[in-house]
Amino acid sequence: MRRIIFALMLVLLCTFTASCAITSSQQSEPDKLADKSRAWAAALEKKRRVNDNWSAYCTIDNVTKLKRCYAGSFGQSMGVDGEPYGPKNIPFQVYFLNQSGPYVMVGYHTYPGRTPIVRIDKNEPMQVYDDAGVSEPRTNPALVQQMLAGQVARARYDVWPDGSREMYIDLKGFGEAWRRLNQLRSE
Repeated sequence: MRRIIFALMLVLLCTFTASCAITSSQQSEPDKLADKSRAWAAALEKKRRVNDNWSAYCTIDNVTKLKRCYAGSFGQSMGVDGEPYGPKNIPFQVYFLNQSGPYVMVGYHTYPGRTPIVRIDKNEPMQVYDDAGVSEPRTNPALVQQMLAGQVARARYDVWPDGSREMYIDLKGFGEAWRRLNQLRSE
């Protein structure tokens, strides 16, 4: 009985005072950290964003000091009609490693020994020299030149162990991202 009376008194006391509740000016430490994390992520996204479709940024590996600069976008799954569907959540990047490149990363390509292919607009499909890390990557400057003049990229890549997937990439704004990428590389 004493416990029930104590609980009721505590509830009544907390109802009439602000001491039991966290006010908007008092945040818990996890909430403060979450707010800082969201603010940091928003600031980083703003710094990377080039336009509605593309971002560009450089990172430096803390151990090897390898500088990786990229211009990236997200593509959509592609239907049998060649048109996009679903959310833009499949990565597509043109990148440099130190001064070597440009390399192209297509989707979540993780199938060893298979190589993605990309077709820009109505051009012939081009092989992307990425076989999921089995051999050294090779540059793709001709593909990048087509991307600069193109409107749409359609790509096929392979995911281990499921097999091939197809994606649609809107190239609008890639020229601007390419210029920003080269500016970042020179800094």
